[in-house]
Amino acid sequence: MQKIKRRFIIFILLFIIFTAVLGLLFWPFIKNLENAEFRKTFSDWVAGLGLKGVFILFGLQILQIVVAVIPGGPVQLIAGAAYGAWMGLLILVAGCGAATALVFFLVRRFGQPLIVRFFGADVINTWGFLKDEKKTALVTFILFLIPGTPKDTLTYLAPLTRLSLLQFSLISVFARLPAMISSTVMGDAVMQGSWVILILVFGLTAVIGILGIQFKDRIIGRMSPGKQR
Repeated sequence: MQKIKRRFIIFILLFIIFTAVLGLLFWPFIKNLENAEFRKTFSDWVAGLGLKGVFILFGLQILQIVVAVIPGGPVQLIAGAAYGAWMGLLILVAGCGAATALVFFLVRRFGQPLIVRFFGADVINTWGFLKDEKKTALVTFILFLIPGTPKDTLTYLAPLTRLSLLQFSLISVFARLPAMISSTVMGDAVMQGSWVILILVFGLTAVIGILGIQFKDRIIGRMSPGKQR
């Protein structure tokens, strides 16, 4: 139990540090987005990058999913700001698919020792209900969809089940779509100076996120063996 708490605390600290560093690095950029001339300069700079910019964003999305402690929100907001809501989303989806496949093959190649090394042995027992073959796909999709669930842990645990690469990839991509869409729409709204849309989408996302965090333990509990009625 102490080991789980220690790993959880370390994970939270790393997450906070990464988020704080990213916030400090991008704050001048975020502040300057209030200026219409700066937004045009940024758009011209992105256009000048050509395909190189697309591959950089694609790589960042892969890195964010493979390296569990890197938060996904900033990458998704940048995607919307740089390439618009829908083009940014397309790049993110491609990166998500590639990262999912990479994690799938790593876990299938190295098995449980890889999970134990990164997350500890107890996490396998905690999420053991994923191995219920009759509902593995549905349970995995719901868990990916709920805000506040440890999606990065799930990304490494799901390949231990009997899910195929195609099933796992579709679940991972489609369950992440709502969060990616809201983030790219917000990033695009900032670049367009559409502050009302930004506030509305942010507010809706925040409410859904709070509800997800509030009820996720109850939902997970109902899915766990011995807790179903």
